[in-house]
Amino acid sequence: MTEHLDMATLSAYLDDELTAADQSHACAHLAVCPQCRGTLADLDKLSQDLRALACPALPAELQARLQRPFRQPPERTWWSRHWAQTVGAAASILLGLLIGSALPGQPSSASPSHNLLAVLGNAPPGALCARPEFCYLKVNLK
Repeated sequence: MTEHLDMATLSAYLDDELTAADQSHACAHLAVCPQCRGTLADLDKLSQDLRALACPALPAELQARLQRPFRQPPERTWWSRHWAQTVGAAASILLGLLIGSALPGQPSSASPSHNLLAVLGNAPPGALCARPEFCYLKVNLK
């Protein structure tokens, strides 16, 4: 016995959506298979029952809203599109200035005449140099 037809094939057969070769194969199978004929009859009954369902009418307000033409929103200016970003950037700058002014100043050194070790830039030692001793300078503060 051949394999039964699947639901997608039976549904396409019912809706006349099969190609000619598939249609003839389905007809030949349905002629000898009572199980597939029963499934096809169930699908046909279900389809008829769904078509027979009463569709409730839309409320009048919704019908009126659907019949109105769509209108484009008014064109927005640059300021109305970007005001949040502009205000956020200004607030960030102001906060940075306030925090910067609250930080303590540079400590004064007790003895400015002795040698201090200064790091070039703010990179950690050895991060930019092949040999770490080249990253330091001896500075004389006078």
